[in-house]
Amino acid sequence: MTVLSDNPTPLARTITIYRPAGGTEGYREVHDKTSSITVSCFPWKTAREVRMQPVPACYILADHGSVYIGETSDVHSRLAAHIRDSDKNFAREAYVVTGVGSEGKRRFNSTAAVYFQYHLTHLALQANLVDVIKGTNPQLPEADEHESASLDVFLQQSQSLLFDAGCRAFKSNFASQRRSGSATVDTAGPAGTMEIDVIGVAPISGQLELSYTGLWARGYESQRGFVVLAGSEVRTDINPTAWDWIDEDRSKLRAAGALMAIPGLADRERLCVAVQFDSASSAAKVVTGSRDAYRWVTPRLSQPMLSVA
Repeated sequence: MTVLSDNPTPLARTITIYRPAGGTEGYREVHDKTSSITVSCFPWKTAREVRMQPVPACYILADHGSVYIGETSDVHSRLAAHIRDSDKNFAREAYVVTGVGSEGKRRFNSTAAVYFQYHLTHLALQANLVDVIKGTNPQLPEADEHESASLDVFLQQSQSLLFDAGCRAFKSNFASQRRSGSATVDTAGPAGTMEIDVIGVAPISGQLELSYTGLWARGYESQRGFVVLAGSEVRTDINPTAWDWIDEDRSKLRAAGALMAIPGLADRERLCVAVQFDSASSAAKVVTGSRDAYRWVTPRLSQPMLSVA
């Protein structure tokens, strides 16, 4: 029996996992009877088969090392759009937070979805367990103090639901989950000088890879900036919010014959020569076509996977 007291120890909770189709790894719903929200989760490869209701939601697309946190007033349509978006191919699992029951559906509205996206993004960045992929920076919606208080309760309750659903973007029992050795980057512009076709030889144990949705790109810090090695992939599209100089640098690379199409792949191109940028930040922005500077990190596989004689 639980007795209420001044003891700050959190109260025990019972969370239910419902699998309507049976099985273990498929679609499931995670819910706590004391809460008005639920987390639906499923393998991203099965997203076409999932029939979500057209309701407001905050959702997380994740693989083992990165997450994309979004919000929508119609999760059914938004996930359908993401299925057609090659940039979301990195995802392995999807987690969708929505209201449950008549009261929960009323309270978890579009404002709640935006509120969740903003705060979950900052919680993920603070936890530093995964790389957070962002399109445009989340914005904090207008909400009075009464509404914010209710949403904060929802946000707190969602932590346990997301953890039990399998999401490890905010909490983890593995202290070594985050890779070490990331190069420091910033999010400012514009870029400095770019040198095309430099001699690129990464120092021993100094090679880094770009952590961005499975894009293959390698480089290293040099005395004059950051060198992206030949063979690295460059994302073809450029985000609408990206700096103008990113497109200008891309045009210079193509004009010099340094950036070539990859047969059979429309969403990426390949560097034919090594290119030196003034910083790791500038290099990441040109390679990803994004305003944000993604991290250059120690490669997951520092040694060959297989040696064939």
